[in-house]
Amino acid sequence: MKLEHKAVLLSALLYPGSGHVFLKKYFIGLSFISAFTFLLYNLFSTLNRISEKVALQITNGEIALTIEAISQAVTVQLAKQPPQYNWLGYALLFIWLFAMFDAYRLAKVKKKTFTNKVE
Repeated sequence: MKLEHKAVLLSALLYPGSGHVFLKKYFIGLSFISAFTFLLYNLFSTLNRISEKVALQITNGEIALTIEAISQAVTVQLAKQPPQYNWLGYALLFIWLFAMFDAYRLAKVKKKTFTNKVE
């Protein structure tokens, strides 16, 4: 398997930035890993707060124990979130895709410089 394919697959399937670590570009790889982890933590903590509010409403009897009622309550809680939480998913997707593209680009450059040194 080609070097660039390995790097892209690691960034795509394992974790964004792992392809960079594989290419021994540790600073860039750790930058992608930490940025993605920070955004993922914020997304999960927001979702956790919402689920706790809905669970409390269910235990207090404010929401019926049906899928429709729970789905409606979650939708209402999501709508109450500040606007900055709307971009978390897009930022995660952007980092993931950019990490894959950059790993491919760096692997191509590394392969090209290695080939030039051998000749």
